[in-house]
Amino acid sequence: MKKIIFLCLVLGGCVHAEEGQKTFYWERPNTGVAWFAKDHNECMLEADKFPLEWPGWPWYWGKPKPLNLRFDNNSENGVWAQFIPYPGAQPVYVNYVPNDWSVSYNDYQDCMENRHYTQRKAPRVHYQVFSQ
Repeated sequence: MKKIIFLCLVLGGCVHAEEGQKTFYWERPNTGVAWFAKDHNECMLEADKFPLEWPGWPWYWGKPKPLNLRFDNNSENGVWAQFIPYPGAQPVYVNYVPNDWSVSYNDYQDCMENRHYTQRKAPRVHYQVFSQ
């Protein structure tokens, strides 16, 4: 019994949710959107420490899963990435569709950096005040 409890504690310590959604701003010269999306998906799968999903109840199998595709900075988890393929291009935003409670942000970042992506600074938001 003690071995089972110890095993549960060890496994529970390995898998943890990181706080809040995180947005990465990637750049890499001479890389297109399709290649970036492929790299992003492969790194997300590599960073997911527990990629299995629990089976649903039989009466829910025919219903579509909610994808939670909106950015929510107050959410408990989530990974978003922005990529601009060339200067002046419209940025591409991607996220991870499966429930990503077990994704390690650091492992994702290391994987993308190993593929020669670099992080750029977050874009600045400019507010313009109009007077009447």
